[in-house]
Amino acid sequence: MKISLQINFSAMSVPDSLIKELEKEAGCEITKGFSDDAEIVVFAGKPEVGRNTIFMQSVSAGVNHVNFKDIPENVTVCSNADAWSIPVAEHAFALLLSKYKNICKSNSLIRNGQYERELSESLYGRTLGIMGYGGIGREMARIARVFRMKTLGFGRTEPKDNNLDLFTTDKLYIPENSDIMAITFPLNRYTNGFINYELLTKFRGNVILNVGRAEVVKKEDMLNYLSENPEKWFLTDVWWGEPKIREKIPDNVIVTPHVAGLAKDYMTVPLKKAFQNVSAYLKGTPKNVVNRKDYI
Repeated sequence: MKISLQINFSAMSVPDSLIKELEKEAGCEITKGFSDDAEIVVFAGKPEVGRNTIFMQSVSAGVNHVNFKDIPENVTVCSNADAWSIPVAEHAFALLLSKYKNICKSNSLIRNGQYERELSESLYGRTLGIMGYGGIGREMARIARVFRMKTLGFGRTEPKDNNLDLFTTDKLYIPENSDIMAITFPLNRYTNGFINYELLTKFRGNVILNVGRAEVVKKEDMLNYLSENPEKWFLTDVWWGEPKIREKIPDNVIVTPHVAGLAKDYMTVPLKKAFQNVSAYLKGTPKNVVNRKDYI
């Protein structure tokens, strides 16, 4: 079979040496860019479907950017769920430590000639509640154990995971029982706007963290909540309408430009995982098959 490798993503390049390695992994010929006669499309960014396409594999974990109406019903599409979990979870804790250890504030003060020593806070003993307990959530819970935190998870299916103290399908349990609420949902028709004002008002803690997608949180609800509760903090790697951010960022926000997964020494890992799933598809056992009804 022939594979069309469509990497429409500036942060990722694929050297020829890796192409050869990936061809060996999949046992197929790989063509860079669009190929109309390719049966398989591996893509990062928005893909093009060829006339012979029967299988499409995303390099990214999320597929909310894919227009499924342009993809024939007979074409199987797979996400790359869990492939980026390690650097995203690392970034989540970088955001948490930046806040709890006053990193951003201290750096800014010292650069402006102010040497002030302020007591920080510890993650030890705090409860981390994870909304959307998937690959990123599992990796976050594993790291949280090192900090000796308590861990809670919310999702649709209870995982077999020793890193959670409690799993729930009650969406209000996490905000009502967490010091830190982490949002790791993928974006689809069910999670769009899931974090709304009603849920935010139930939050007992002081820090909300988003390393999922911006639209999972209702923008006006979050901005109003932060304005009404200046002691609460929103730490996020995503923002509504990015890269064009039109709002003034509230003072109780720490934000990064959607870079959580973009660790330069890690970029080949998701690509290799994508091709491992191509091999699984050719054997009849693909993972992470997308349910189109979640997006259309």
